[in-house]
Amino acid sequence: MIDGSIILERYNAIPAEYEGVLYRGISEYAFQMKGFPPIQPWSVFMKDQKQNIFGGVSGVVMYSSLYIDSLWVDKSLRRQGWGTKLMHEAEKMGRERDANFVTLNTMDWEGLHFYQKLGYSIEFVREGYEGNSKMFLLRKSLR
Repeated sequence: MIDGSIILERYNAIPAEYEGVLYRGISEYAFQMKGFPPIQPWSVFMKDQKQNIFGGVSGVVMYSSLYIDSLWVDKSLRRQGWGTKLMHEAEKMGRERDANFVTLNTMDWEGLHFYQKLGYSIEFVREGYEGNSKMFLLRKSLR
């Protein structure tokens, strides 16, 4: 039962205290409707001995798929294999959590060729972004 009136509050970022609320709500509904396990957020970070972050990859495992939301490597460490290492670690996490495939989005000016070299194929292209950019939905089987 809802107590009182409902209001909308806007934020420029997800407040830490609300971080898992949406995933929990979606996961509860998915379990109720299909018996699916909960959405599992994950991340891998590159750190030095002082705990400074120089890169990372993050996403979720949901409905037997691994979704990669973000991949970033500091400019000073690019072209040294760190992006590939992060992607392999992400894929390993997906396999450990029984994901059948990986999906991710990238723009035409970002990492399309990088992902294709790792075995990802274009599943969908979305046009209409600023500067005539295109977004690619990529996929790779984990099985």
